[in-house]
Amino acid sequence: MSGARRILANTAYRLLADVGSKLASIAFYVVMARELGAKSFGVFTFGLAFVILTTTLGNFGQDSVLTREVARDRTLLDRYFFNTLALKTVISAVSLALALLIAEIVGVSSETRTVLLLLGPAVVLEILMKTCFAAFQAYERLEFIPIALVTQRTVTAIAGIAALLAGAGVVAVSAIYLAGAALGFALSLRLLLRRVVRPAFRIETGRWWPLMRAAAAIGTASVFAVVLFRADMTMLAAFKPAAVVGHYGAAYRLLEATLFVSWSVGSAVYPVFSRLSPTSEPAVGFVFERSLKLVVALTLPLAAGALVLADPVVRLVYGNEYATAANALRLLAPTIALYPVAYVAASLLVSQHRQRAMMIVYGLVALENILANFVLIPWLSLDGAALGTSLSQLLVTVALIVVAQQAAGGIQWARVAGGPILATLAATVGMVLLRDEFAAAVAAGAVLYLAVLFAFERLRFPDDARAVLDLLPRRA
Repeated sequence: MSGARRILANTAYRLLADVGSKLASIAFYVVMARELGAKSFGVFTFGLAFVILTTTLGNFGQDSVLTREVARDRTLLDRYFFNTLALKTVISAVSLALALLIAEIVGVSSETRTVLLLLGPAVVLEILMKTCFAAFQAYERLEFIPIALVTQRTVTAIAGIAALLAGAGVVAVSAIYLAGAALGFALSLRLLLRRVVRPAFRIETGRWWPLMRAAAAIGTASVFAVVLFRADMTMLAAFKPAAVVGHYGAAYRLLEATLFVSWSVGSAVYPVFSRLSPTSEPAVGFVFERSLKLVVALTLPLAAGALVLADPVVRLVYGNEYATAANALRLLAPTIALYPVAYVAASLLVSQHRQRAMMIVYGLVALENILANFVLIPWLSLDGAALGTSLSQLLVTVALIVVAQQAAGGIQWARVAGGPILATLAATVGMVLLRDEFAAAVAAGAVLYLAVLFAFERLRFPDDARAVLDLLPRRA
C-alpha cells in the first residue's frame, strides 16, 4: 500500500473511531441531560472537566514522543511503552489524590465528591488507553482504534442510557462511565499485544526522568491546552449555578462532537510528518498543506451550520429546557473551524522538534483565557465563557500557523482555503433562506457546499486529487 493510501486509510479508520464514539457519547449525554435535568447534568459536566484538568500531568506529552520516535525506529517501543504506562499511572494517581483532597477541603457536596471519586480513575484509564493508541499510530495500524474506542463508548452509552431510563442518578452514571473506561483500556491493550506487537515488559524508573524531559515542552503545552479548554467550565461553576453549567455543557458537547475531524487527520499524518523534513521528497510542507486543506474543507461548513442553525439544533438534541444554550453554541462556532487548523499545525511543530514554540503559544493564551473569563463570565454568564473560548482559539490558531509556516516553508492559502470558503458562503446563504425548515436548510447547505466546492476544485486545482494519491512513494 502506498504511503498516501495508508494516510487516507488511517484517516478513515480514525474517522470511524471518532464518529462512532462521538455518536454513542452524544446519545449518552443527550439522554443524561434530559433525564437528570440541568442541575445534575451540571454536576457530571463539572466533575468530568475537573478530573480531566487535574490529571493533565499524567498525559504530559509522553504519547507524542512515543509515536514520533517509534515511527522512526520501531525497536524503541520496548523502551517506551510500559515505562510510559507506569509513569502516567503514578503521576495521574498523585495528581488525582491531591485534587480530591482539595475538593474535600473546600467542601463540595457529598454527591459531587462521589462523582469525582468515580470519574477520576475513569479518566486515568482513558489516559492509559491513549498510550496504546500512540503505539497503533506509530505502527500506522489505526484500524484497531475504532474497535477499542467504539466498543468502549457504545457499551458505556447503552448501559448508561438504560440506567438513566430506569431512574438512575448521576452517581450510578459515573460508575458506568468508570466501567466503560476499564473495558476500553483492557481491549486496546489486548489488541496491541495480540494483533500488532508485544513490547518487552520493562519498567525502568531510571528512564522516567529522561522521558519526562523529552516530553516536557509537549506536556506543558498540553497542560496549557487543557487549561484553555476546561478552565471556562470550572470557572463558570465557581460563578454560576449548576444549571447554568449544564446549559453551557450542552453547547460545549456539540462543539466537542466536531473535534473528531482534527484527531482523525492528525493521527494519520503525524507519523508521516515525523519521517519527513522541509528538504525531504516529498517535503513535509507538501503533506502539511494538503492536511490543512482537508480539515478546513471538513469543518468550515460545520461551523457555518452551528452559527445559522444553533436554535433548532439545540432544541432538537436537548429539548426546549436547554434553549439558552443556543447562543453559546453560536459563539463557539468559530472554534469548530479554528481548532482543526491549530491541531494540525501543532502536530507539525512537534514532529519537527519545534514544540517549545507551541508551549509558549498555549501558555500565553491559557493565561489570557483565564483573565478574560474573570471578566466575561460574571458579565455574560455562559455566553461569556463561549466567547472567551473562541477568542482564545483564534489567538492560538493564528500564532501556531505563523510558526508552522516557517517550519513547512510556506503555505498556498488560496489552495488550502479558497474552495472551502467560497462553498461555505454559498451553503450559508442556503441555510439562512431556509432556516425555518431545519431539514431543508441542512440538505440545501450540504448540496450547495459540495457542488460549489467540487466545481471550484475541478476548475482551479484539478491536479490536487491525483497529487493526494501520489503523496508518498510506494512502500511495503
